Amino acid sequence: MEQKFCQSCGMPLTDGNKGTNADGSRNEDYCIYCYKEGKFTQNFNMNQMIEFCAQFTDQMNEQAGWNLTPEQAKEQMRRFFPNLKRWKQKDERSIAEKAVALLAHCNEVTLASINADGFPRPVPMAKGHTAGCSEVWMATGADSVKVADFKANPKAGLCYSSYGDSVALRGTIEIITDDGIRKEMWQDWYINHFPGGPTDPNYALLHFIGTEATFWINGEFVHQHIKE
Repeated sequence: MEQKFCQSCGMPLTDGNKGTNADGSRNEDYCIYCYKEGKFTQNFNMNQMIEFCAQFTDQMNEQAGWNLTPEQAKEQMRRFFPNLKRWKQKDERSIAEKAVALLAHCNEVTLASINADGFPRPVPMAKGHTAGCSEVWMATGADSVKVADFKANPKAGLCYSSYGDSVALRGTIEIITDDGIRKEMWQDWYINHFPGGPTDPNYALLHFIGTEATFWINGEFVHQHIKE
């Protein structure tokens, strides 16, 4: 019998690892790790799937008797994956729409301010609310170094990445202390940092708005200005 492979990740398909359709029946094209209840489990593009699968190179080597490095495994997947059903279908989304999906994968972004000496100061930040691919809200302490930096100079850089794809943005920061907006943008986990809740005097918001972007998504490189 001819060996079948998952048409998303390339895993050998068996009766025990086939995905499920919306009606609960077994899907004949995809494994349970990629497809469940009639939907893909990850909103990946092909490049992200390759980076994701490369994490399991040791397991692949053990099962197949190979001795591949992660880079060798990725090179094999780059040759093999374009022949799989999922990746044969052309992604018609714009680069900005792909970036929106990428940002949705990320819980954290890197935000860079300009300090008093004129040097960039990048810091990891938990992502709050977002709009599109270039507008991000983050919570921070009103007494933080970041807030002091942005009060002196609102220029900012922000980037996010997931499984080999990335977006780097240039733009500006708006410091938000308005009570109505602070309440609207409040998330439950903020209480761990601001015990006073949405009215905590040290709770402030950083509202980043990007004006230029450099996209590297699924092997596509684009640099463009962002329309307001």
